[in-house]
Amino acid sequence: MSDECKVTGFTPQQMARWPHVHKHLTGTLELPSIESISEEVILNLGEGIEAMLKTEGPTPKQLKARAGLFQHLKRTLERRFKNATLQQFGSSQSGLTLQAGDLDLCLQFKGDVPAKTLRQVNRLLKQHDMEDIVMLPRAKVPIIKFKDERTKIPVDISINNTLALHNTELLKRYSTCDDRIRTLILAVKHWALRRDVCDAASGTFSSYAWTLLAVQSMQRTNPPVAPILQAGKERTMVEVEGQTYDLTMGEVDTLVMDPKNNQSIGELFVEFIFQYAASWPFKDNVVSVRTGDLVTRKSKGWKYATPRAEKAILMEKKTRLGLHSLPIEDPFDLNHDLSRVLRPAGALDVQEELLKTCMAMASGERWETIVDAKHPDRFVPVEEFDLFADLRTQSAVEVAGLVKENTTAIEALDERMTALTEERQHNIKMSRTLRGTIEETSDLRNELRTIVRTLRPRSEKMDELQKQRDEINKRVGLPLYRINELLSDVYLQLTGEIDLFQVPSLRREEDQFAWFFELQAMHEEATKAQDAHQAFIALLKEQKAAVRSLKENEKEQQKHKTELLESEPMLKDLDLNFSDAMQFDKKAHKLMKVIDQRRQELRRLRREKGRLDAWVRISSNPSPHKGNHRGQKGGGKKRTKSGSADWKPRNNGPRPEEVQARAASGETFSLSDLDILLNSGGFNSVTQKKPTAKSSRRQERKKKANARGLTAHRGERSQSKKGQKD
Repeated sequence: MSDECKVTGFTPQQMARWPHVHKHLTGTLELPSIESISEEVILNLGEGIEAMLKTEGPTPKQLKARAGLFQHLKRTLERRFKNATLQQFGSSQSGLTLQAGDLDLCLQFKGDVPAKTLRQVNRLLKQHDMEDIVMLPRAKVPIIKFKDERTKIPVDISINNTLALHNTELLKRYSTCDDRIRTLILAVKHWALRRDVCDAASGTFSSYAWTLLAVQSMQRTNPPVAPILQAGKERTMVEVEGQTYDLTMGEVDTLVMDPKNNQSIGELFVEFIFQYAASWPFKDNVVSVRTGDLVTRKSKGWKYATPRAEKAILMEKKTRLGLHSLPIEDPFDLNHDLSRVLRPAGALDVQEELLKTCMAMASGERWETIVDAKHPDRFVPVEEFDLFADLRTQSAVEVAGLVKENTTAIEALDERMTALTEERQHNIKMSRTLRGTIEETSDLRNELRTIVRTLRPRSEKMDELQKQRDEINKRVGLPLYRINELLSDVYLQLTGEIDLFQVPSLRREEDQFAWFFELQAMHEEATKAQDAHQAFIALLKEQKAAVRSLKENEKEQQKHKTELLESEPMLKDLDLNFSDAMQFDKKAHKLMKVIDQRRQELRRLRREKGRLDAWVRISSNPSPHKGNHRGQKGGGKKRTKSGSADWKPRNNGPRPEEVQARAASGETFSLSDLDILLNSGGFNSVTQKKPTAKSSRRQERKKKANARGLTAHRGERSQSKKGQKD
């Protein structure tokens, strides 16, 4: 006996996943009324939402990390794409972001978008060690999703998503109309994130869709909390990528909500849930923030297409959900339905969570229970990263060793990168040279191919004619000229005057007539043989001419090849064909992959170098002395001029020579000593040969001798004292 539901067809697993939806479809779910929600629940919801804003909002440190990540991506992408700018949009710009929110970016091109842009961006992101990279090239707007390696911030980069910038401005204006609008949007997004129904890539509503649902619910309260910012007689029509859009947005300062809605944030959240759970407006209507109210499917022309979610989920193959299943109109692109990303399971998840939350509030559940994470492992907080954790326990000598190893590795990898790059450039040069030479000799090659194509058919025709001629000659046995002579002789004998004294017999005349007819037949065959021979001779002449042209063509190509070898001797053993050029292209492509890998290694080493240098600077510089600055009340010790009795030099630390001597002798030294050593020439200065006392005295005597031999005249040598006159 099957365990499937006879009404819905749901399996036990599906009934366990969507229990409230199943009861609703079978007519056994009794939805509570909004009046049944107690004041205590509403108060708890309000307090929970206010507390959530304090704990789930982005901290200054997170905002700084987002800003730093954006600047890093902006430099990287704009350096690669000269005609593009990277801009922020979405919740991070509209002020509607949470800690778990992603960073929405738009790569806006001026002019044509380069081919395979997403692939190029993907390659750049891999070079910079980004994680979980996913490309969505077939989306309405091409997008690439990833996470930053260090901060774990999720990022979405879309291409030429111009309307998204205007959508961001619209939501930003809505959020400033009333504090409750921003609060409810954040509460709804937090609830949807925790209940795992806020991920368009997984087949549920996007964060933007939930934001529009929240705004629509506040436009439909009585009286409304949110205004209709896109209303008004004056319209702003803007052309974006060849299409005209109505981008009208009213100014917030000029709007007055009268009468004013005084509902609390708890009441607004309850009303939001009941508007979409109990009323379920999607059956006959479309959510439209643009108009401030629901619009009918008929007016939009958005028919409730099949299969619907509860039917599509039963189909064995992966079935796309019918169009406009839970329709939400984009405020500017009126033909865009935000529910197009929904999958059958995702649509049922959305309805299940709305119904479940509605029932939970009616049963008195608290905010913490309502937003309990469906998958807690997805909300594990990211541990703060200590950049110098492994260096804090290292001694100065060990850090110096790491610095030296890092420098050596960078130098070695730089040399390897240079060699690989030169090899790749060589392969590219060889390929281009081959292709250029091939293009230059293309006419010769075409002519050569034409000649070669005619040689074989002509040769076959010659063989056929020769065979025909030889067979005829073998049968006939006499050449044509001899047959003609015999025919003339026999003809004269048969038609000439007869000598009465030598009249041939009847038998002889019959033989002569037979011979005459035989000669006529032989003449016909010999004529065919003669024609075949003449055709053979003509083809032979053509063949010889073609061979001469072939040799001339080969000489011309050899001339080009000789000129090429003079410029590129390494092409000596290669033929001038496209296969060799393709081999060089393949080698260059493989080398590019290796270079990319080495470049990533080099980037990591340079990052490590920067980290080590930063640690040396931080640990070598003493913490600043506490005290007031000059000019402040109650300032520190009065400064004196240089030369006063109590003046002391600012740098009382060890001299570079002392540090070098300690390093050469193997003694231990502090991080400040390491900083002095690095600034005075590094470890190479330790191994340099120091002058001995004897060599120092010799140098001193030499200087004095040179000084005695110079006069006051610039550049002139004085005379010897022995040669001077008294």
